[in-house]
Amino acid sequence: MKFPIVLTVCPLLLTVAHAAIPAGIDRAFSDFTALPVELLPVLEGVKDRDSAEKATEKLNNLLPKVYDARTAMQRITTLPADVKAEVINKYGKDMQTNWGKVYEQIFRLQQVRCYNSLSFFKQFHALCMMLDK
Repeated sequence: MKFPIVLTVCPLLLTVAHAAIPAGIDRAFSDFTALPVELLPVLEGVKDRDSAEKATEKLNNLLPKVYDARTAMQRITTLPADVKAEVINKYGKDMQTNWGKVYEQIFRLQQVRCYNSLSFFKQFHALCMMLDK
């Protein structure tokens, strides 16, 4: 008979746990965490000069999203300890895993010098500059 109470209270506790993140901060982290889903296929698809040339426009189209998400993240200067803990709990693993994959591709493309595609390199460099700030 104790289980129905636990089953009723547990969803409420999960709801309360995420309620501590203010909407603007939650949105900034959500948007930034979602970027690798779009960036990764573009970067992974670059395997030679021809594919780099073809990926140029796709990457260029993603740069405004990257800029906006990065700008929103930069506006967050400090977080209270409880909010920081909730952000880490909610977004930490996904950010680490997904952005780790993006950075693997960034390092790969740097090593191969973007397959000597000047057009791709310009967009790639802009991406790197945005993420570096």
